[in-house]
Amino acid sequence: MKFFINEKQRKQTGGSCYFEFQKGQHNAHYKDVFWKEDSLLLHMDLMDSLELFKIIPDFDYYGVTIIDKEKWEVIQSNAQSESGILNELITELKSWVDENFNEFSYFVICGI
Repeated sequence: MKFFINEKQRKQTGGSCYFEFQKGQHNAHYKDVFWKEDSLLLHMDLMDSLELFKIIPDFDYYGVTIIDKEKWEVIQSNAQSESGILNELITELKSWVDENFNEFSYFVICGI
């Protein structure tokens, strides 16, 4: 992947300045568990430089943001209106999101 890394790669870098994209959970109450093996991680510098948080409804930079299918559609629509790297990033994320929505009704972005 060009923009995201997995948990194994994060451990190798020793870094913690990542936004964690976690798959949804089966119960309605979100559990605070971090650095899951099936998560995707996006470095804070990339999030900041692309201002990805501006196209995500109700984004919580320091907390948890739950993204359901409706919010995902808004994100994709906003990214398509942008050209370049932001659109590439959302395109890269799409297959992971589609896989998530096959099993769960949302995914979570854990802030810094």
